[in-house]
Amino acid sequence: MRIDLQCNGVEPPAGLREYVARRMKFAIGRFRDQIKWARIKVADVNGPRGGVDKRCVVQLRLRNLPDVIFAITEVEARSAIDRAADRVAQVLARRLERQRRIVREFLPEAVPAGA
Repeated sequence: MRIDLQCNGVEPPAGLREYVARRMKFAIGRFRDQIKWARIKVADVNGPRGGVDKRCVVQLRLRNLPDVIFAITEVEARSAIDRAADRVAQVLARRLERQRRIVREFLPEAVPAGA
């Protein structure tokens, strides 16, 4: 699984790439077999005006399922990344459980041995 980080309008502080990689790998590590790649974009929405304006957009390309895409906006980039990592773990768990449930519903019932 490949994790790409793109920063738009934000000068990435020292260690941000490593921080993003560590947080996302921790959050989605147990789902790594279902993920082709992850793209994380960090952007400064308001520029020099300040305010709640650091946005973290996460896009996950999954195997055999639609992409997961969402955005989190916070005051600081690291807090946006933290919330995004927490949210991505929840979204993936829910989506993959739903997929497992659907597959189980459509599988034929097991035929008893000796029948």
